[in-house]
Amino acid sequence: MGTVAISNVSATPVKNNNVIDMINAYGGDVGVFRPFRLPDGRSVVTHRVGTNPDGTPKFANQLITNAATLRREDWLQVDATVVRAATRRLRFFNDLRANGLGVDLPNALAKSAWQYERQSNISEATVSMDGVRRSDASRLLYDAETMPLPLIHCDLSFSAREIAISRSGDSPIDISAVAEASERVAEKVERMALGVDPEFVAGSGAVYGVCNYPHRLTRIFTNPWNADGSRDTSWQPGILQREILDARRSLNDHRHYGPFVIYHSPDFDEILDDDYNINFNGLSTALTLRERLLKIDQLQGIKTSEFLPYGTFVMVEMSPSTIQAVNGMDITTIQWQTEGGFESHFKVMCILLPRMKSDFNGNCGVLHARLGTSLSDDEAANP
Repeated sequence: MGTVAISNVSATPVKNNNVIDMINAYGGDVGVFRPFRLPDGRSVVTHRVGTNPDGTPKFANQLITNAATLRREDWLQVDATVVRAATRRLRFFNDLRANGLGVDLPNALAKSAWQYERQSNISEATVSMDGVRRSDASRLLYDAETMPLPLIHCDLSFSAREIAISRSGDSPIDISAVAEASERVAEKVERMALGVDPEFVAGSGAVYGVCNYPHRLTRIFTNPWNADGSRDTSWQPGILQREILDARRSLNDHRHYGPFVIYHSPDFDEILDDDYNINFNGLSTALTLRERLLKIDQLQGIKTSEFLPYGTFVMVEMSPSTIQAVNGMDITTIQWQTEGGFESHFKVMCILLPRMKSDFNGNCGVLHARLGTSLSDDEAANP
């Protein structure tokens, strides 16, 4: 919600159009769905009206024809709760954005899909003394990919009486349900990005994550545990180190050179944080296996993801040629009324999606490893 002086109110009221009409009329700004009451009783929304001279968004308050139920303080508390709850659950997706792999898609609510092209590689460069020699001419080939843009959302509501009771005590409404809804939305974003839920298919396109992308590389790693869950004494930390080196080589062979980050299921914490040389010729060291692996060139990090199923390693190249975090709309909350104002409905929603990428020849910078048994097509789609 933009910060605007409450005295700055436009006299022209926002019209009560349907959702799509309002999205188009206000350029995708969901601020028109976040009404609040001023101390003088008037109801307004804050929405973007342009850009300030310094490049920052410019906002204004505008009257609405229907009475709002929440105060500005309520919305500020809702927003703070949404941010806190979502941040805790978006480890992988936020890593993508932190590595410069985010891409903004303006007014995504008014779009149902995003189409883009892949192109083939240009032929090798020519070396000559004077530049006169003609190099091999490349004819680029293109194909189109379509990515649907679904909404991820969770709904809840408050009765007018619940809100009135909070008013009588001059205290904010209980928004613990908003925090829970925000966590559920963030968890779905994370699961879709990791590809641990089935791919979302709409029309001719699909949204894939790293564990269900058809072009990812797959490997089988040696299982360090026995069937009863005990540690296999024949397994040594150097085995996993060698398998990760082999995984890096495979990715390099497919024209992906890093930097890489490994995400693993929580069961690997036990062995990754153990001594690197434990049970190896009777030696031990203060260096953990995790620390030893982080000395591998091109390996940027090793992180736990609670959403990955048992026995899963994913090696991801942090490059826009491999994956991007599409931001069509960050996690936000909108509100509307039904039953003559007796029921206030809230929708926590976003358009935060992974965009998996491969080159024209299907080379991808993701390697998905599982323990012990091979990856069938069904397991790949539903790990």
